[in-house]
Amino acid sequence: MAGGWFGGRRRRREDELAAKERWRLARRMVDEDVTVLGEQLADLHVDTLGDQLDPASRDHYRRALEHYDQAKHLLAASVTEEDVAAVEQVTADARYHRAAVLALRDGDPLPQRREPCFFDPRHGPAVQDVAWTPPGGTTRTIAVCASDARRLGSGDEPLVRLVRVGDRWVPWHLSGGVVGTVDAAARLAQDPSYGVHGQQNLAQAHLNRAVDGPNGAGYMGS
Repeated sequence: MAGGWFGGRRRRREDELAAKERWRLARRMVDEDVTVLGEQLADLHVDTLGDQLDPASRDHYRRALEHYDQAKHLLAASVTEEDVAAVEQVTADARYHRAAVLALRDGDPLPQRREPCFFDPRHGPAVQDVAWTPPGGTTRTIAVCASDARRLGSGDEPLVRLVRVGDRWVPWHLSGGVVGTVDAAARLAQDPSYGVHGQQNLAQAHLNRAVDGPNGAGYMGS
């Protein structure tokens, strides 16, 4: 009886520690996003210093700053992985309003409310669907930001965000995002006996699964 009680208590403690580690990893990734967003808004301030912004532009600017402040507050107050996940939408909203300021300033149409850039959500909302062929893969249509659309159109490589899984740096579009990266890290942590070589194998397995799917069919980015 006592053994069962202590065993249940131990499992609960292990679950609590695992949840805390997932929160810590997710928070670290999203903290990078919020930091980059702050730098982008600082650059936006410099870029628009000499411009007379119209009321619509000022409103988008204000809302971008408000969402940025909200993202910082929510991240600082987060205690679970789910709390951190909620910050992603707030940063996406801030990026949209930043893009709107730049579009209005340059006389371009307002960006649509779309998914983030396929290669790096920090680039802001996607503005164009393009055909893209990954190395060794098949051509598919993806949604990208204006900068990556120009790069791909001129034959250059896109600016791809890399995230760490085990000892490997994995392209964002193969990582499964914050949740996928945290899941992979959790699998590594489940068996410390993996060691360095085990981490290499599991990280490679994560890449293979991302590219080929569990049965070789492919399921990420297809």
